[in-house]
Amino acid sequence: MWSNIGNKIKVLAKVICWIGIVLSVIAGIAVIAGTNTVQTYGYSYGTGGGVLTGILVIVLGALGSWIGSLTLYGFGELVDRAMSIDDKLSARKPE
Repeated sequence: MWSNIGNKIKVLAKVICWIGIVLSVIAGIAVIAGTNTVQTYGYSYGTGGGVLTGILVIVLGALGSWIGSLTLYGFGELVDRAMSIDDKLSARKPE
C-alpha cells in the first residue's frame, strides 16, 4: 500500500483535477440553466445566475482545479525523486 507512494500521489492529483473540472462544468451549466427572464409590463427582469456567471464558473473553476492539483502533483514528483536518490545512495554504500 505504501510502496511507490510518489506515483500514487501524482495519480491522485490527476483524479482530483478531473473531478474538479467536471464539477465546475456541471455547476456552470446549473447556473446557466437557472437563468430565468421574467416579463413584466414589457420589461425583462433577469433572475438567477446568468450566462456570463455560468461561463465564469466553468472557466475559473476548471482553472482553479488545475492550479490546485499542480501543487499535489509537484509534491508527488518530489517524493519520487527523493526515493530515487535514496535508492541510488543506498546502492553505493559499502556494507
